[in-house]
Amino acid sequence: MPVFDKKDFPKVLAQVEQGSIASLYLLYGEDYLVKSALAQLTEILVPEPQRSTNLEIVDGNQADFRQILDNVNTFALFGGRKVVVVQDCRVFYSRANLPTLYLKSKEAHEAGDLEVAARLLLEVLAYAGWSLTDVADGAWREIPTDLWQQTTGVEGDQTEVAWLEAVVGHAGSTGMEVPKLRDDGSLLETALKEGFPEEQCLLLTTDTVDKRRSLYRLMDEKGVVVDFGVASGSSRKVRSQQETVLKNLAQETLSAAGKTIEPQALALLFERTGFNLWALKTQLEKLMSFAGEATLVTREQVKGLSDQFREEP
Repeated sequence: MPVFDKKDFPKVLAQVEQGSIASLYLLYGEDYLVKSALAQLTEILVPEPQRSTNLEIVDGNQADFRQILDNVNTFALFGGRKVVVVQDCRVFYSRANLPTLYLKSKEAHEAGDLEVAARLLLEVLAYAGWSLTDVADGAWREIPTDLWQQTTGVEGDQTEVAWLEAVVGHAGSTGMEVPKLRDDGSLLETALKEGFPEEQCLLLTTDTVDKRRSLYRLMDEKGVVVDFGVASGSSRKVRSQQETVLKNLAQETLSAAGKTIEPQALALLFERTGFNLWALKTQLEKLMSFAGEATLVTREQVKGLSDQFREEP
């Protein structure tokens, strides 16, 4: 099957509503977009009365794929379609993803989410074969320069120390550990080749994938893959793409409440949140509450927000 772009996701939902349901779905890319799409998809796949028995949601960071696959192959207690969701799945990571994961860790730190930043950095350490001690308290400087650059995509002398040490410090102080690597990919490949029972569905989400891996190619062949990725960086083209995603979310959120926003107000809001869809959604909800029955959100209302957000560098 072709890989669907995020703008074509409504077509996927329409297929499901019409009864054309795959046994496997992979949603990957920007966190807010993926989780929003997941909520829409599961709402259609599993009716509300059946969700307590027919919908199972698993944290991918703690996932045991042997158990997950057993669950997918086990029918629901009272019949009907059974859906197993694995969120933030690690099975698609590889050494080729490490620079991307490293960058996402930095971006999560900038967005104020130390927990996510630490989890992503620990994944980098796991695939690189490093421990927290290897990078704590400036110890990363002892790692050969070419190896550091190959792993993180950043030259050693360009590494921004403050964010890295903050994330490493958070991981250490909260008892987080470098995860053990498992060959869950092989288990999943075997299961996909064998197929799942009728009316059983496996739904996976992740932030990034290695498209060169046979597992990804097999999922593309056997299931439905939707790419919710948004380019990162500071080029004009990237910023334009990010602004389009931000505007789409703002319009969708405001129009659902029967409201609009002044262009200057929207520009100021973007300046405050940067490319952080979770923050934008939160601030839009606050603004709609402040606006009350008024249908137009103004620049003065945006200026009046008490929360402070980072500005994009």
